Amino acid sequence: MPDNHKSTDGADHEPPKRLSQKEFAKKMRHEAYLRAKEYRRTDPQQIAMKEKLKQQRRDAYQKAKERGKVLRAERKKAASEKVTKDKVAEGQALLATLVSASSLKPGAKRRA
Repeated sequence: MPDNHKSTDGADHEPPKRLSQKEFAKKMRHEAYLRAKEYRRTDPQQIAMKEKLKQQRRDAYQKAKERGKVLRAERKKAASEKVTKDKVAEGQALLATLVSASSLKPGAKRRA
């Protein structure tokens, strides 16, 4: 019995189409790109260079983080000192407005 229906696997038995010069050049460029990409991915020198750059970025980040910590601590200390100075100045201003007990006249009568 001859098989008259088309196969469902989608495989056509036509010879491959010949590519135009433009399409062929595009295909060659793409294949060259893929080969270069694979080479970069597996080349030990490329891998070492990437690791070195990663480490440099990590070190720079840690240094920046440490500088930030120091700056925040300095700002906090300066703010704390300013608050302390303001409280002391406020206390001295309050003391200056109060009348001391020694300035009262010894013979003055007190109200009960």
